[in-house]
Amino acid sequence: MELDTFSGVDRPALASWFGGVFTDLLAPLCPASIEELVSVARDYHPSDTTPWGPPGYARLLLSSGEFTLPSWSAALEDLPSFLRVQLVQLDSQGVPLVEDGWSAEILLKDDPAFPHQIVVTASRSLFGGWISHVVQQDWLSAFRSGATLAQACGGWITLDRAGVRTAHEVAVGVGLDESLFMAAELSRGPHWATLLGPRQVAALGGVQEVSATAPCFSVENLGGGRILLQLTEHLDEVPPDVVRKLTEFLSPVLH
Repeated sequence: MELDTFSGVDRPALASWFGGVFTDLLAPLCPASIEELVSVARDYHPSDTTPWGPPGYARLLLSSGEFTLPSWSAALEDLPSFLRVQLVQLDSQGVPLVEDGWSAEILLKDDPAFPHQIVVTASRSLFGGWISHVVQQDWLSAFRSGATLAQACGGWITLDRAGVRTAHEVAVGVGLDESLFMAAELSRGPHWATLLGPRQVAALGGVQEVSATAPCFSVENLGGGRILLQLTEHLDEVPPDVVRKLTEFLSPVLH
């Protein structure tokens, strides 16, 4: 999700939302409990052979670098301008696995000199290559509530790409800086779930027009001029022709 500003955001409520996303969506994907990770990591000392964490364990890392539950709670209560929480699978030497491993992370960037973003990612391998309909709905629900709470100006849920640029941006050759600084006016691409902010909805003809004509499985008015488009019923079933129709519909607000 991208935000115009954090000035009007209920930060305590957003902190609770972050906690819920981590606890309800990301932590259950980790084979070890958070308490177990914290317990092992608390007594862990890095070495040349295991620089990142205890061998065979996932790494729980806050932006503060501390491996404690109090540090997590404190980070949520304070909701600093930069918050990063990672769960990363480690190999037998305590080094993060790049291939055939998994990772999950929440990232908050609130920098006056840089666009505001909330990013939640999880490796597909965490789900064994298949994401159930129930899990998809859980992520959609968190996306809806987060977008409303943070007054997001755009956002998406996708399987197509985990990089800093979207598949659309890569295809049309749009640079990251241009995309980020135009996020309120221009959508960053057609996705399985695409959040349109107030300015984008207005450019497409307004709430009623988008609600009536968007070529999607579900069109949901979130209020405040925001609309959530769900392209198909299932996240992993998105035919090319369906994406093409949404791309054509969004063309006035695409790079």
